[in-house]
Amino acid sequence: MDFEFIDENEIEAVKRGRKSTVPPELVQALASMPKGKAVVLRDLALDPKSDDYKSDKQSVSAMIRSAGVQAGVEVAIQFSPLGVPQVAIKTPKAKSKK
Repeated sequence: MDFEFIDENEIEAVKRGRKSTVPPELVQALASMPKGKAVVLRDLALDPKSDDYKSDKQSVSAMIRSAGVQAGVEVAIQFSPLGVPQVAIKTPKAKSKK
């Protein structure tokens, strides 16, 4: 095995994981969404007949949830039969008194 000792300040590293690419306009839309409304994201539509539909849905949903976190809201995501994501803001549940 070939190795070499180097100083700690010479370590070269790459950040782990991948950065989420959330469109700022989606964050703005979620932050300013009126109560009782939902947003239809036609630009993020998927093909339900695709072999990768399930994993693509997971990726799109993760990106939408990340946008919700950045907007400071919790989102509920529903996909239409045509593969179009529809997003509503979840209302916080009332705490029950014990």
